[in-house]
Amino acid sequence: MTLRRFSSKVAALAPSSTIAVARAARQLAASGADVVDFGLGEPDFATPDFVGRAGAAAIEAGKTKYTDVAGDPALRDAIAEKYRREQGSECRRENVLVTAGAKQAVFNACATLFQEGDEVALFSPYWVSFPEMVRLSGAEPLFLECDFEGGWPVRSKALEAAAGPRTRGVVVNSPNNPTGAVAAADEVVRIADWCARHDAYLIFDETYDRFLYDGRRHVSAASLAAPRDRIIVTGAASKTYAMTGWRLGWAVGPPDVIAAMAAYQSHSTSNASSISQAAVLAALQDRERTERSVGEMLAEYARRREAMLGALERIAGIRAVQPEGAFYAFARVSGLFAAKGVSGSKQFCDRLLSEAHVAAVPGDAFGEDTCARFSFATSVDRIDEGMRRLAEWAAR
Repeated sequence: MTLRRFSSKVAALAPSSTIAVARAARQLAASGADVVDFGLGEPDFATPDFVGRAGAAAIEAGKTKYTDVAGDPALRDAIAEKYRREQGSECRRENVLVTAGAKQAVFNACATLFQEGDEVALFSPYWVSFPEMVRLSGAEPLFLECDFEGGWPVRSKALEAAAGPRTRGVVVNSPNNPTGAVAAADEVVRIADWCARHDAYLIFDETYDRFLYDGRRHVSAASLAAPRDRIIVTGAASKTYAMTGWRLGWAVGPPDVIAAMAAYQSHSTSNASSISQAAVLAALQDRERTERSVGEMLAEYARRREAMLGALERIAGIRAVQPEGAFYAFARVSGLFAAKGVSGSKQFCDRLLSEAHVAAVPGDAFGEDTCARFSFATSVDRIDEGMRRLAEWAAR
């Protein structure tokens, strides 16, 4: 067997736990098992029909060539108009970079803004890829703990207490994956002000900005009056329009930062798919049909949230707080560790999958080993079945 040498950055990478869980669930299902998959965070809805047709029409019209690295001008204008309309932001085409998903937008920002010797603050629990993106930039993640009892809120005091002279960035994800917590407006303002005072950048990921419950409103860092020159907002079509496979996201920020991110992208992937760009342009331009489609999906997600949270709260040994947004329940399952003879969330989820055929993502992937993430991006019938299995398995 050839002994290969990999770069130190790649050798130190932690594989994505969400993808690993999805792979294990598919393998078990391929063997004939009926698996209830609460793992990968992907809408089970189809892309809205008129959006899909716009992509097909782009192919038929021969729009299959390279676009500008930063994105098709019409799409960049449409994204800028969205932020002007929804957030009151003074956004123009030069403030927008189109990427292959929000993941690439965050990655580009980290690669552009951070380097060896820097720290980047991450609120924990965090999305699985954030720490690895920071490490790949050469910087080190600085973890800021959030409180389960309070619903995992982002607190600027945690940043102020832990940050030091090497802290050059802060990443906030709201609504949060995995917790569903929504950042409060005053906390977003304080974090942005801290960044302005300390020569740091706020990367504000709002991939789940439309997934809100109980009348809550999304607070975007793009809506702040100042200091916008230290803020990069990232978003995506993936969840809102059920377009995960289309891989289309964006970053909004100061023109010089956006230009630098585009230069970096020009040497990695170049432009995002021209077909995906055409489809998302249709979604942004046809607001009436888009809002109707999104509204129907969100109403169904609200029903699913109630079904899952109600079931989790009835299982002895599990504690859950209502997610304010996104489509995950991040439940504390450590009350079952001793009874199941497991030492952490990975063993817990491995046993749950192999013995009950229910897939969930271990909380250690998100920085909280006492928990597991259960996605309710599936039908109420499957939620009921999966929760029934989980309750029976927990009671054994």
